[in-house]
Amino acid sequence: MNNDKSGLNPFLNGKKPDISGHCDPLFQAVADVFEQNLTQRGADGEVGASCAVVIDGEMIVDLWGGYADVEEDRAWQEDTLCCCWSVSKTAGALLTLRMIDQGLIDPNAPVADYWPAFAANGKDGVLVRHLLNHTAGLSYVDADLADGQVSDWNTMIAALEQTSLNWTAGSQLGYLNMTQGYLLAGLCSQVNGGRRLAQFWQEELAQPLGLDWHFAVPDDVIPRLATVYQIDPTMFTKIIDANPETNFAKSMKGRDPNETYDSMTWRKAENGAGTGHTNARTMAKLYSALARDGSLNGVTVLSKDALTMASTETVREQCAVNALELRFSLGFEMNCAPVTPMGQGDRCFGYAGAGGSYAFADPDTKLGFGFSHNVMHQGVGPGPCGLPLVEAAVAQAYA
Repeated sequence: MNNDKSGLNPFLNGKKPDISGHCDPLFQAVADVFEQNLTQRGADGEVGASCAVVIDGEMIVDLWGGYADVEEDRAWQEDTLCCCWSVSKTAGALLTLRMIDQGLIDPNAPVADYWPAFAANGKDGVLVRHLLNHTAGLSYVDADLADGQVSDWNTMIAALEQTSLNWTAGSQLGYLNMTQGYLLAGLCSQVNGGRRLAQFWQEELAQPLGLDWHFAVPDDVIPRLATVYQIDPTMFTKIIDANPETNFAKSMKGRDPNETYDSMTWRKAENGAGTGHTNARTMAKLYSALARDGSLNGVTVLSKDALTMASTETVREQCAVNALELRFSLGFEMNCAPVTPMGQGDRCFGYAGAGGSYAFADPDTKLGFGFSHNVMHQGVGPGPCGLPLVEAAVAQAYA
């Protein structure tokens, strides 16, 4: 691939992307960056993307453009969806906080109180709060997973039930890279009548709130999905093979090294840590509700107490999995530049996805931000296209 950092992304094969949507004139800097991402950053640019900013319930920025699939000449439309990778972790966090709101789960209780099989092999001391703030010591499982099994619900739930702890729960921060979704959705399934992630998410939040956000993507939604373009499809494999005994490498157990993120296996998976599909508008709408009073379209997402949990730091330290300094509340990553820049306040929270997908809430400005795109950039955080969008939106919100 041509690594030129100017002009169009080489994946576009010379096709000039169109841009649609609207932007409040005060936020023109966001629109300018969005256009630059599609036309001027070369290999660091985008093929297709959407970006949205909602402030105090008002959609200030709602932009989309480029291509969902270059070869098919399929433009990125208003309703195009894309994999959002770890922004998917939003779902398990919110569903668990809602169960806490409803009195069905106590954040300070052992997970095994609700999920007896989870207690096996010394996990009886793991608390619900440890799952929520990534201090559970369950970043990887003991089982030898075959390629692709990280996408299988039954395999992963059984593996998590039988595994021992990576380290003592609560003793250190260790990002629940590929396990967070199964841990939280598995916990919720013990108190929600046995509903798995995709069904529970749709019935509990997505449908009532009108969120175009899916796990185990339905067949009728598949045609709206963007194709993923990887700058280096071997990136994770090379990192893992170079240092197979690291916590990060172990956390990637069960991944398919040939995964394109367009396979039906990936799209139909219920891995709440990474296989959600949505767009920027949906991310921004949801996170704006969390930045305000916790309600959207007349439906309460979270109570005031749960919002306080989501926006209050519980741990800040170097992560034992990715060796980066991170902050976590009960449920979410928090504002911690340079990895997770989310505004200017300490209460900002959200999730960053591999390749640069990004969503967060800023309670100080009542801002919800969302960025969805189909080029998997290298590095961490919002990446070469997401970061300038975040900076432009935050600068104007605080102006």
